[in-house]
Amino acid sequence: MIFQKIICCVFTVLLLSACSSVPEKIEMPLPAKERQQKLATLTHFELTASLGVKVPNDSVSGSLNWQQQGEFYNADMNNFIGVNIFKLQTDKNGATVQVSGETHQAQSAAVLLDYLSGWSLPIAEMPLWLKGMAGQQSSELRWDPLGRLISFSLLDSQNRRWQVSYPEFFPDQLSLPKRITLESKDTRLKLVIRQWKLV
Repeated sequence: MIFQKIICCVFTVLLLSACSSVPEKIEMPLPAKERQQKLATLTHFELTASLGVKVPNDSVSGSLNWQQQGEFYNADMNNFIGVNIFKLQTDKNGATVQVSGETHQAQSAAVLLDYLSGWSLPIAEMPLWLKGMAGQQSSELRWDPLGRLISFSLLDSQNRRWQVSYPEFFPDQLSLPKRITLESKDTRLKLVIRQWKLV
């Protein structure tokens, strides 16, 4: 009886190990042209990501929640103990940022964040590069054999040059970015997207 119990336990452990090693379901990306067309029409989505920002003499990291609603977006960032760093809302009247218990408004989210935090971020272009797409002010586009954009050079709304790269994608037909890195001469952003929600 003891021997049978041991065999049963060993079998259970092996079965659980086998189940845990089953790879994540992988889908091939759509053909490049079709994929780009679908990404272009993706105007309503939400995502959660880990975000790290490194600027001269400072660094900030936390969790980013982004909601894209057509041409407008909302975003908030919390540090890893849950304290809010900023909340951003955009609409037809411009941008509103809540930071340190105060509310600020301006016509541009990029100008507002630069003024309040000292960060010059390509936030106006973010709805595109989050999806793995380059805008009109982009150059040096590089693609992988599956037709996915893996890097490009971006000139943001503040005339600052950024190098954008995509080291990893989700294994589905849209192949949305999973990791994104942006670098300028003195700033580095790293995003690890945990979840996409298409709405």
